[in-house]
Amino acid sequence: MDSAAGLAVGALSDSRNVVVVKEAFEVLQAEGFEAGLERLLSRARVDVEFHPYLADGRVLRGASEVRAFFREQLAAGTGLTVRTSGFEEDGDEVIVNGSLRVARAAGGFSESQLSWTYRFRDGLLQEARWGPRRAA
Repeated sequence: MDSAAGLAVGALSDSRNVVVVKEAFEVLQAEGFEAGLERLLSRARVDVEFHPYLADGRVLRGASEVRAFFREQLAAGTGLTVRTSGFEEDGDEVIVNGSLRVARAAGGFSESQLSWTYRFRDGLLQEARWGPRRAA
């Protein structure tokens, strides 16, 4: 998976929450989707909620359910390519603009311009969701 070059993890102006999200995307790029997901989940609350793009509105609760969902997707041959174009912070939320390409095992793909929003509480990830790309 790809992310924008020059992410600058740990830049002096980045908060702890931004660093957590940037690190997860860096690991995703270097080691693959599951490794990036694990990095993010290692800094998540026990009751974390994910609203994945691929889940058709389903809410995943807890790290075990999140892991199981994505492992099932990957085992079925779904390919995920993530590209980031910017990170911003708004209070307890970190917003990542970028694109997601979903390749299906049966052929074909879709690519969407998205924003991922990561909401933190007490220094740990509480919720991850996606939506239409936010203006920079």
